[in-house]
Amino acid sequence: MDQPGDESTKDGDAKSGNVTDNKGGGVSTEELQKQRRERKPNFYCRMVTNHPYRSFFICLGMQIALMLISGILFLSGYNLFPTSFDTLPMEVYSVPYRLRDYANRDKAGYSDSFTRTLSNTGYPTWDRGLRHSLSSLDLYYSGKGGNVFTRETLQLMQQVERDLVTAAGYTSTWCQTNSSSLDCVDVVSILRFFDGTYSGISATFNDPTFSNIPGVLYEAYTNTQTKAYFEFFLPKNFVITSARAEGTITRSLLPIGCSLSGTYLCKNMQDIVGDFLQGPMKEKLEIWRDKLTSIDFWYYGYVLWNKDVIAQAMTDMMLALGSMVFIFSFMTYHTKSIWIAGFAVLSIITSFLGGNLIYRIIFDFQYFGFFHILAIFIALGIGADDLFVFYDAWRLTSFHSYPTLSHRMSDAFNKSAQSMAITSLTTIVAFLCSAISPLLATKSFGVFAAIIILFNYMSVIIFFPCVVTVYHLKFEKFKWPCFRCCSKKHAEKNEKDQFNNNSVKPMENIFVLSDGKTDITTSKKDEAMLEDIGDQTSIQNGHTSNGNVHNGHLTNGHVTNGIVNSHVANGAPNGIRNGISKTTTATTEKETRKKDKRKQKKLVVFFRDYYFKFITHKIARWCLLPVFAVVVVVFAYQASKLEPDNENMQVWKDSHFYSLAIDAEQYSFHQSADENLVTVNILWGLKNKDRSDCHFSDIKCRGTTVYDDTFDPNPVANQQAIMDFCSSLYSMSASKIAEYEIKTDSNGDPEIACFTRDLTTFLSNISTVLSIDVSLPWDYTKVSNLMTAESTHYDVSQFNSNFPNILGIAVQYWMYNGYAKTFTPDYSTYNTMFGEEKGAWSQQLLSDTSIYYGNKLKYMMVSINTTINRFTTGYTEGIPKVEKWENFIQSEVNKMPAGLRGGFQLTRNIWHWLYVQKEMEKNAVTGIAIGVSLAFPILCLSTMNVVVGSLATLSICCTTICVIGVIPLAGWKLGLLVSLNMTMLVGLAVDYVVHLAEGYRNSLHKDRLNRTRDMLEEMATSVFSGACTTLGASLFMFLAQITFFMQFGIFMFCTIGFSLFFSLGLFSVLMGLIGPQNDFGSLHPVFNFIKEKLQTCPCCKKKAKVENIENGGP
Repeated sequence: MDQPGDESTKDGDAKSGNVTDNKGGGVSTEELQKQRRERKPNFYCRMVTNHPYRSFFICLGMQIALMLISGILFLSGYNLFPTSFDTLPMEVYSVPYRLRDYANRDKAGYSDSFTRTLSNTGYPTWDRGLRHSLSSLDLYYSGKGGNVFTRETLQLMQQVERDLVTAAGYTSTWCQTNSSSLDCVDVVSILRFFDGTYSGISATFNDPTFSNIPGVLYEAYTNTQTKAYFEFFLPKNFVITSARAEGTITRSLLPIGCSLSGTYLCKNMQDIVGDFLQGPMKEKLEIWRDKLTSIDFWYYGYVLWNKDVIAQAMTDMMLALGSMVFIFSFMTYHTKSIWIAGFAVLSIITSFLGGNLIYRIIFDFQYFGFFHILAIFIALGIGADDLFVFYDAWRLTSFHSYPTLSHRMSDAFNKSAQSMAITSLTTIVAFLCSAISPLLATKSFGVFAAIIILFNYMSVIIFFPCVVTVYHLKFEKFKWPCFRCCSKKHAEKNEKDQFNNNSVKPMENIFVLSDGKTDITTSKKDEAMLEDIGDQTSIQNGHTSNGNVHNGHLTNGHVTNGIVNSHVANGAPNGIRNGISKTTTATTEKETRKKDKRKQKKLVVFFRDYYFKFITHKIARWCLLPVFAVVVVVFAYQASKLEPDNENMQVWKDSHFYSLAIDAEQYSFHQSADENLVTVNILWGLKNKDRSDCHFSDIKCRGTTVYDDTFDPNPVANQQAIMDFCSSLYSMSASKIAEYEIKTDSNGDPEIACFTRDLTTFLSNISTVLSIDVSLPWDYTKVSNLMTAESTHYDVSQFNSNFPNILGIAVQYWMYNGYAKTFTPDYSTYNTMFGEEKGAWSQQLLSDTSIYYGNKLKYMMVSINTTINRFTTGYTEGIPKVEKWENFIQSEVNKMPAGLRGGFQLTRNIWHWLYVQKEMEKNAVTGIAIGVSLAFPILCLSTMNVVVGSLATLSICCTTICVIGVIPLAGWKLGLLVSLNMTMLVGLAVDYVVHLAEGYRNSLHKDRLNRTRDMLEEMATSVFSGACTTLGASLFMFLAQITFFMQFGIFMFCTIGFSLFFSLGLFSVLMGLIGPQNDFGSLHPVFNFIKEKLQTCPCCKKKAKVENIENGGP
């Protein structure tokens, strides 16, 4: 690259820092640095240094106020932290499937509804006669790749299951019962085929010693009465013959009972059985899980799983305290000050609390979940990084001369504030990319994290100047008693070198007046003045008889940077109360630099001298570049393997027994449990839920149920259309059944619940019994005939030919089994598929006044079972299936008469979840694209150089590629957590390279080598220290059992690690090799050109002229 100012700048200049061909037309760099140090301090720094204690306590009061406000609101009952750790709001309302699902769930909630009930519902009426599927425990026995159908394994299973049922309270309180005597049902297990339970079917099923395992299992597999039930226990790739039985895994089920009434209501079991499962039952389960070594034993039950998740999440969140302790310890080590580190941690905590106040009260979010807890880790990392940048900038100022403490603070403030602003801005932008997501979990987290980062930045630039100033004036020389003896020799050695307590070097042996304008060389006259000061009074704690010395200012004489806390600076040694030395030793710049180098941190010296020489070495830099290229290529190849995650979010680690159990359930068995398969429902009578009245962040509000007033199944044509639709479903060809993946029964018939066929069968029998025609479709004549024939139930005089609810009479008559009110299989299948609403035509049944007939059909539904597995179907293959079903049902519905054209298809959860998966991938890609797209112009504008901005963006892109490449290497897929992490990636990757770019920009040199050296001296230590704190803090998350936290820890570690690798590595090498020199790539000429054009614009001239006249000009 041909740039002004060739790279052949003398190496000696880069080492010494004394380059004269610099900004300012021949003015030396030292002069330029001096001019910058003498620049007028900004207002805030003047205020802080002039009133340090007042400023400190005001800012501290603001921090404490945030804590008090949060505490008062919390104690007063305000929902300051609307936590919901058991619900993850991942809703996409831009597609209709979630709103349809909610409409179906709440379809029976209308007023004047009539509910059909039977005294005998076909369900057990005794206590705990039903099985509560969410509380029951699935037990998995894996042979570790070997055969589980052996005598040893079956005997172990027998011991486990016999012991589990003895858990305290199981048989007396919690087991599912099989009769009114409340005897517990047996464990659902393959062992039932050996213990004689099914000996009535075949004598083979009586082998308690397990001496004929192949024979028993072969009989169970081939016997038509047991085959379907037996397949539940078989793994994939099983082998069952009369002489051989092999399988790698099997399962059992320990049933928990519930009732439709009484104490053990099924709807309440989740709330009442948890303590038993997590107590006596889990104790036994864990004993056996540890005891069984020849096989793997896992268990799973939703209620127990959910309680364990919440308990473990609370434990894992305590790791945040470990991270906080680590960061505090590292800050203390880095700053050598508990004062600085303590207030840094306080600042991070108050940033979290203050950000939450804005999040809850101003933005009015009403959701706080697991994701929001992660924000404290982000705040810890970024807060520590900002502290190091500011404090290191302050510490480096101690090796330069400043007219006043205000000048010193202002220089450190200006150097660090802009760099922190850019990193905070890019990180905020990255998080706000998540805020545009329709998924509340990611949207709310993005907003919350962005607010915390902004709050943290404001806290650092406002609070920390006060903290550092007070520390400098009050505690900088303080030594803990146990360290004083260790530092005594060091202090004596440095006593000869002490110049001033403000850490301000001698500025050509001068005093500077408080106005900052007049330099007074220390002559004999000056020495006499100092001697007079020493003789006139004994100066103690900054007070003299002629005036007060406060914060380095001697009033009544206005000597600035002269006397502070009994010290005279700028040439006057300590010990002024005993008199000031009359002679000052002249020190050359070269000797001063040597002393500075000895005083500076070893890490600063390392990066400035040794590391700089390494990365700019003519051979080393060309060896390093291929290394970076190979790393990027390898991880880019891995990133290309990233796939979308087809499954729900995995909560536990892969190695955790819960994860192993869930994987076994989903992938290891020959027959999927019915609850894993998708059921497609076609619903008439409702519309999508209306959520217009719901708060945008209310995770419990489903919206208002909206009914389709145009729905009317009663006209003959409409009934015929429904009959034709049902007939077409039942008569589907084998190819159509396979195309739509419809499940078939043991006879090969599709598992479809379309009411017209079974209703027709029922009415056909009634026609035979009553000798009248009541076959479908119905009209008023058939209604009248039925009412006349069943006059003990109906009062036909109340109806006429205008009666509209024709089909409702037939459906109710069918559901009540001709008003015999006995339970039938049809009642079990179809009762919930019809809704009745009482109206003007409703009448009380003559034989039972609790029943109303003549009601309007409010809704009706058709149900179709499929073989689509809801756990293993991802959006890439699932959404085409959704669209296929949507097109099929809509084409059928559109053929129907007007009263039936509002029907639609839906599923419970799965259709919607597929679109959530797609949205998560979109969020990840969008977040990275927007982050990089915005990072480039922000970096260019902040550094005012296109070349620096481009190279910094290249570093960010390399970090992004490598972190994405880690995802498939770790065995992860693009799921919810990965998607969220990827949206944060650019924002976190930008921090370190921005600091270095700012260091390069702030250098007063013009050649790239000196600029690179200044960049490393100013910023490398802060970057490295900030990375160490975040890397150390993220290591604590590796210990988490919940995948949610563990993945985040690994992601943070990799992001910070690669960011450090490419910023201090690739970016620094490139800046030393092709970094811009002089004004190459600078945007200043562009802005100057625009400014000149605007000044020559006629409208601008006219405005300037008007302003000139208003100011009294010509």
